[in-house]
Amino acid sequence: MSTRNWVPGKAFVWGRLSAGSPHCSPEAGQALVITWKPLLDAGRCQDGEPDLAGTARVPVVRLSAATAQENGITDIAKITGPRGTVTLPVVLTDMPDRVVWMPECSPGSLVHETLGSAYGQLVSLKAAEA
Repeated sequence: MSTRNWVPGKAFVWGRLSAGSPHCSPEAGQALVITWKPLLDAGRCQDGEPDLAGTARVPVVRLSAATAQENGITDIAKITGPRGTVTLPVVLTDMPDRVVWMPECSPGSLVHETLGSAYGQLVSLKAAEA
């Protein structure tokens, strides 16, 4: 069963990683990381193509208002995995609590390389200074 399916007006439908039945129960200060590769990212096909790469969306971390409030996050979040930390601007999104979405492979958001985390794994989450 797929964990992500497109539904008009929503980013994706939660399958196995639903708010009511996650693989694990994140505690305060933790979240499940959910990723997706945007069409234009930090991929090799854009090397030497600054005009094309320049049209990519700015990487952000998406989380629920309750998750942001619980962790004192307003504008910028620091997401930490076993290997390192990524700091991204925050966009509040209608999604399950204690879940963060971030682009998988965008400038400033290299989830596997920098965090050492994969889809559905726990990361720590806290506010970062601007």
